Amino acid sequence: MRKSIGAFALVMVALAAAAPLEAQAQRGARGFGMSLDDQMTALTERLTLDEEQVVKVREILETQAESRRERLQGVRGSGDRNAMMQLMQELQQETETRLAEVLSDEQMEKYREYLAELQQRRRPPLSL
Repeated sequence: MRKSIGAFALVMVALAAAAPLEAQAQRGARGFGMSLDDQMTALTERLTLDEEQVVKVREILETQAESRRERLQGVRGSGDRNAMMQLMQELQQETETRLAEVLSDEQMEKYREYLAELQQRRRPPLSL
């Protein structure tokens, strides 16, 4: 009986420790804390996406995220920062091209503004 209580307690501790790790993994490989769900919530609100656009934009972002993971694996090991930056620019351009097929011109402008805001948040403030 004592062993089963101890085993149960051990399992509960392991589950409690795994929960934060799962939450961290859900933020995605992007490293700055936005999961796909967070992105979709923000984009749906900012761009006033209709239901059809929500489905298509999510599909595009999922596909592009997978492509990014696969293509960056080869570049990461090389240590070539310029190659990585070039690849990221290409991937962003591909994403924008695909999104432009789904979004209106006005929505694309709002999307670009949204990206610029995200980029500003990631940059550390300049010290004087």
